[in-house]
Amino acid sequence: MSFLVVVGRAMNRWPVMWKNVGPATFSGRTVTPFEDAAMDDSAWHIEEASLVLVEATLDAMAALGDLSVPRLRVLLAVDRHGPMNLRSLAERLDMSLSAAGRVVDRLDTAGLLSRAPAAHSRREIRISTTQAGRDVLERLRAARRQRIGHALEKLAPADRTTLVHVLRRLTEAADS
Repeated sequence: MSFLVVVGRAMNRWPVMWKNVGPATFSGRTVTPFEDAAMDDSAWHIEEASLVLVEATLDAMAALGDLSVPRLRVLLAVDRHGPMNLRSLAERLDMSLSAAGRVVDRLDTAGLLSRAPAAHSRREIRISTTQAGRDVLERLRAARRQRIGHALEKLAPADRTTLVHVLRRLTEAADS
């Protein structure tokens, strides 16, 4: 049984699973079940949609070959947030310094990340995405966009416009 099948089955039981569950902590954040059933239903549907994106990402990763989830997380973080030192990267991803260092080593060896002394301190090493790393991420994004595009084609133009508006607001709320 694949991971996504297990997750999907668990997600189908989401309301039942949350019914008698108290607060839980994930990656340093406390999560509590919603008292409002409509909010809980919204969260469930968003989670279902995110599983489609996760599946598209995993399929694209498999097609690219040797790109594990930890490597993708590191590559995405450095690409999205710009050059940073190893400590900042580890903190951002809630990884140990040694685990982050091992992943960076592998990505550096693969030519997807590079290391260079920081301009303000020769002792500090800055990690940045190489063109090859950006190319890999673009291929992943293109594969996801294609899969999402197939789903969006089935929606009316007005629904797509509404969806984009709501997703922008959701992204802004999540990032704040």
